[in-house]
Amino acid sequence: MKDSNTKGFVRLVLAVVLCFLGACKKELSIESAKIKPPVRTYIVTARADKKGTNSNSAGSAVLRGNYDEETKVLSYSIDYIDIEPQVMTLRYGSKGSVGTFVRELYNIQNGKLSVVRGGFELTPLQERNFLKGLWFVTVNTATMSPEISGVLTYKQQ
Repeated sequence: MKDSNTKGFVRLVLAVVLCFLGACKKELSIESAKIKPPVRTYIVTARADKKGTNSNSAGSAVLRGNYDEETKVLSYSIDYIDIEPQVMTLRYGSKGSVGTFVRELYNIQNGKLSVVRGGFELTPLQERNFLKGLWFVTVNTATMSPEISGVLTYKQQ
């Protein structure tokens, strides 16, 4: 009789221990689950003028666009007035610097336009510099490079 009581007690202890181990394992998996950050979209704006370019240009340009963190695509349109642009580029760097070339947005070879539209996918490094607020647009003319420029700003949609 003692052997059957001992076997029953051992089985009961093993069952309780297995329940605790199974419960602990579930708790650990819940704690280790990673939460993905929300995917954001941004409204992008840049107002380009003579400030910071040492020019006396009366021209101005406005870049408006959107950036989607999921697709990594920056889409834009640029309106300009009182200026005859030859080349428009995106650059990144500290304010007042020449900056590092990112992308050409417009070249006079494409013809004379009043609105420039487009979009492209950002690399991880480009995205990091963009979200740090280091990007700016430059508008070059036949007489001056750059004639006007402006920093890209963004806000969450």
